[in-house]
Amino acid sequence: MEQFDLNEIAIFVKVVDAGSFTGAAKSLGLPKSTVSRKITQLEERLGVRLLQRTTRTLSLTDTGSAYYNQCSRIIGDVEEANIAVTEMQSKPKGLLRITAPMLFGSRVLSDMVSEFLQKNPEIQVEMMLTDQQLDLIQEGIDVAFRVGHLADSSLIARPLGEIKTIVCASPEYIKKHGSPNHPSELINHSTLGWSPKGNWEFDSPEQFSAEINPRVRVNDILSMRMLAINGVGIARLPTFLCAEDINEGRLNPVLCDWSYSGVPIHALYASNRHLSVKVRTFVDFIVDGLRQSQPWAVEFDQFINCSALHK
Repeated sequence: MEQFDLNEIAIFVKVVDAGSFTGAAKSLGLPKSTVSRKITQLEERLGVRLLQRTTRTLSLTDTGSAYYNQCSRIIGDVEEANIAVTEMQSKPKGLLRITAPMLFGSRVLSDMVSEFLQKNPEIQVEMMLTDQQLDLIQEGIDVAFRVGHLADSSLIARPLGEIKTIVCASPEYIKKHGSPNHPSELINHSTLGWSPKGNWEFDSPEQFSAEINPRVRVNDILSMRMLAINGVGIARLPTFLCAEDINEGRLNPVLCDWSYSGVPIHALYASNRHLSVKVRTFVDFIVDGLRQSQPWAVEFDQFINCSALHK
């Protein structure tokens, strides 16, 4: 294969973008004669004419148009690679705006942000902890953390892991109302949920969609935990939130032979090609840290025969 000069290709792309040899020469800081010579050399190497030249106009041939489309992408990739290498040599700095659900932010993210700031002294962070899903573009947010299945979007999503959940109730509730033996019995129990009606989807030992009719609807998971501890009803809670309560007897797991698949966690950021070094550094730090620590992985001292706690 004959060697090609990337500089010739870059000049060709610049000529097409500028619409003239004169404009390209001015943009590149080169003599017009040099630009013209480089285009001629490129055409001779290829053995085809790329540009139709007249005294007043400059236009692409059909072959030139196809060649330009490919070359412009190549030059764009080279420019992006140059930017990436340059940013790798620079320190992350500036304001980093992130958003996360309240529980994930307070229980998991805060400690990691503290460590990140110690390693990156020129970064400032604004954390917006809310269970509402903020619009990254409208709110000017750099990184958003989402717990749950994602809707389709143009955002880049980096998987961080999964949070396990368990169905549980207080010993007082179980003593008074009994414990369901099958998910289908949940409809006859007092449950705690997020919406007026809904289903809890179990996936083991078989897939089963259990209808619930919550006695209490609450949009805060910490309040739901306290309601469960106080005997109001049966709740589905993240294991890392209720592990201590189960180990110390404030809550008991129910439906021990049934379990859920994990709830996915993602970091989301805008899909712009030139991702800033501060965002890239932060996301990589979080991804690596969570893969190593898995802070939502917990051990249970009680109910060792409850398979739902150990899947």
